[in-house]
Amino acid sequence: MQRITTLLLALLLSLPCAAAPVLVRLKPDPPIAVDGALGEWAAIPPDAALAGAEGQSIRAAWRQEALFIAVQTNAPVSSLPIAVGDAFRLRLEIKQNAVEIIDENTGLAVAGIQAAVKLQSGGQQLEVAIPWALTGIAEVKLGARVHLAIGGAAMELVLADASGGGVEHALPVVDKLALPRDAKQETTVQSEAPANGDQVVLALSARLDFPQVAGYAASLMVSINGQELSQNEIANKPMRVRARSGDVYSMGAGKRFSVYYAPDFTSADADPHYGLTGGVPACRLELDVTPWIVAGENHILFSNGASAPVDQVLHLADVQLIRRAGAVSRAVKGEAPQGPLEQYAPDSTHQTEFLHEASAGNVIRITVAGQSKDVASRFSKPDGTWHSDANPFYTHRREITREAEALIVRDTFVNLSGAPMPILQRHEWNTEGQEKLWLAGLEQPDMQGSALMAANPTTFAAMNGWGLGLVALDDVSRIHARNFSENGVTGMADEQLVLAPGKEYTAEWAIIPVLQPSYWDFINAARRLVGANFTIDGGFAFFRAGPLTDVWSDEETVNFLRFKDAKYSCATIDHPLYEGHYPHGTAFQRINHDNFRQAFERRRQLLPKVQNLVYFHCFIDVIAEGPERFADARLLLGDGTHGSYGQAHDRIYVPTHENSFGPEMAKSIGVILDEISAEGVYWDEHQYSRYLYHYGEPWDGVSGDIDTTTFQLRGLKSSVTLISEAWRLDIAKRILDRGPLIGNSPPLTRAMSALRFPCFVETGSITNCVQAHLYSPIALGDHLTEEREEDAYGTMLAALDYGCVYHWYNDMTVLPTHHHLTRYMFPITPMELHEGYIIGEERIVTNRSGLFGWGDAAAHETHVFDQSGREVPDFIAPTVERSGKTYTELRMPRGFSAAILRRATAG
Repeated sequence: MQRITTLLLALLLSLPCAAAPVLVRLKPDPPIAVDGALGEWAAIPPDAALAGAEGQSIRAAWRQEALFIAVQTNAPVSSLPIAVGDAFRLRLEIKQNAVEIIDENTGLAVAGIQAAVKLQSGGQQLEVAIPWALTGIAEVKLGARVHLAIGGAAMELVLADASGGGVEHALPVVDKLALPRDAKQETTVQSEAPANGDQVVLALSARLDFPQVAGYAASLMVSINGQELSQNEIANKPMRVRARSGDVYSMGAGKRFSVYYAPDFTSADADPHYGLTGGVPACRLELDVTPWIVAGENHILFSNGASAPVDQVLHLADVQLIRRAGAVSRAVKGEAPQGPLEQYAPDSTHQTEFLHEASAGNVIRITVAGQSKDVASRFSKPDGTWHSDANPFYTHRREITREAEALIVRDTFVNLSGAPMPILQRHEWNTEGQEKLWLAGLEQPDMQGSALMAANPTTFAAMNGWGLGLVALDDVSRIHARNFSENGVTGMADEQLVLAPGKEYTAEWAIIPVLQPSYWDFINAARRLVGANFTIDGGFAFFRAGPLTDVWSDEETVNFLRFKDAKYSCATIDHPLYEGHYPHGTAFQRINHDNFRQAFERRRQLLPKVQNLVYFHCFIDVIAEGPERFADARLLLGDGTHGSYGQAHDRIYVPTHENSFGPEMAKSIGVILDEISAEGVYWDEHQYSRYLYHYGEPWDGVSGDIDTTTFQLRGLKSSVTLISEAWRLDIAKRILDRGPLIGNSPPLTRAMSALRFPCFVETGSITNCVQAHLYSPIALGDHLTEEREEDAYGTMLAALDYGCVYHWYNDMTVLPTHHHLTRYMFPITPMELHEGYIIGEERIVTNRSGLFGWGDAAAHETHVFDQSGREVPDFIAPTVERSGKTYTELRMPRGFSAAILRRATAG
């Protein structure tokens, strides 16, 4: 055996800099609303390397148009210098609730930068959006490095993807290597162990020397640090791939990897017979070696393990170890689990044993299994003090109702004054005994934090043997809710309620105790409380209508929707464009719609059961005369400027029955349903777009900015969701009277939720799945990372980790060649969500092993899928009977999944 040693002392798998750079996450749509409220940052965890001065925490995110920075201080600051890149330096002058932006080099005010500040808990919350165009940074892309200095803190940023990954660092291993049959060669590489959450792949090009492309043989064997790698570690291609000939080729055979006969490393990709479909590279192989990389010396052994009569020389080239920061390792450790399995079935009682006692001062004691917590409420007065009893500014009345799994609290306020009345509300308990914490569905590793997420306005704390949670219920409380754990207390607050003169308002919220310290037990009880468990009747896929898909053959068109198992197919508005832009808003009424009609007519002939939808967005409009024509409907920011989605032409308006925009925008529904004759509508961002609040008329009568230190009203504002509610309700009912409606993001009000149309959430960040936990639990595919059907399958598995099923996204890159797990996902009427699986009345969908059933004698039909997303027809999943109840026994390796369909009761 030959041996080569590679010692690269200066170049390690670690990032090559003195201080580790900070990986800055991409912010998917919608852009961050720069308003000083940091709720949108909940899914962007703070990085310890982003450390400001004492008492300051810093977060950063990026989009193609700007760098976003959030600074939180525990004491007010009046000035904050920021430098981006080598020469761009500015200073933020903070005066109460306003921010002035000064160029440090010239001393002049800087235009084009957004900044906002809010006073919070004795300190400040500051947001800044700095357009890259102002900084002189030429190329904004994954992996780009940017110097950032804030105050006395300086750091290097590396632009990562939405999950904090997508950044690669390559370490050369071997340039070229030739191995006759049975030959072996070892190389030694110095590296650091991968950081938590990183992936390390061994990438190489391989071919069996032959004068022309001529198929493949299982010949390459690789081991690292004594671990023989198998086909389970293939990271860049599925286990089986269809060639252009129609044959399906296996990419591995146990511990040997398939290698093409070829004269070079590129010819096979272009071969009309042997070339692989879907853009899968024939000769380039990536193996996930994350679990076996160690700090220091790593030994990699390459072998030509071809069996006779194969006698060609195995050529390897461009061998690298590549670290992908924040990527998910696909390496499989071990086989299917052995021994006892966990048993999973839905709770049939829906009853929680707990005691409650209300006492003076608006304190409610909750007792579970002998353990108690006092949930104390307090309300502000405009004189700067808190109270829990009567006061001369407004009246307060409390009603408490016991439900099977919750305590419903209704706090009614009546404004006694002749002016708008700011009222801060806090409901909280001490943190003693808390072991885990979730805010807005996201676990908080540091056991503290704050979140404003109307889609999931929940606080949950796991204690020793039980758990306690809060959820906002009425529309206003839900939209205003801040969920927090800070300064020794955990709870929920409304810090934006402003009551109109003489008006009455009832805040409704729930206390939900659970008998286990489980977020899932809590959220399932909350789902039952708000009525979130309704039927999701079918799958969904985007499928554009235009020149890119017009050229598809009938077979390609049919297979696209057949293999995605879509009941609903949505045409987007990418063609034709309107003056170079997507025809958002009333511009859609000005374009030609022949492409939609023609595409739908053809698809109805080919797939008569698929229903065709058209994209609709009610807040963005791109017509140039819009600001003048719809002046009364412009969404205004706190500084009085017209809000946009990020690009100047994507202006945001608020449709109502009373303003000029609402009636005009409603005409687009007529175009879709009557002129185009679509069966239904897909409604993007149907609750609001980018900005939650509008600083202009009309006032919603309940919202404003309140100084959380003095309790004084700083100014009125309106929830976009609330002031557009009546218009949007009528539009939704109009659509549903004609056919299907599917939405992006869950409804935030009771009236819209009661319509029970399915809505998904986008997964540019997979943690967005928590936003679906109080409505239809559907994750849309990740358009940022899904390039192949295998990538989509990975998102399906990741979505199941959050208890969500899946809808397809990318239509031009993700072209399936076979049915996936989505074939058996629908219809589903959720009963319970859990980490790794969802139990529905009709089926259970899971990405993990266990004994699964419904706690009855129903028969089961099971379909199991392997790591490439292909069904395994001969997978053995026996039926187990326990006490007259049936369970399916699933023992699956990592990366497998299954759908268990509930059939008629056995016997």
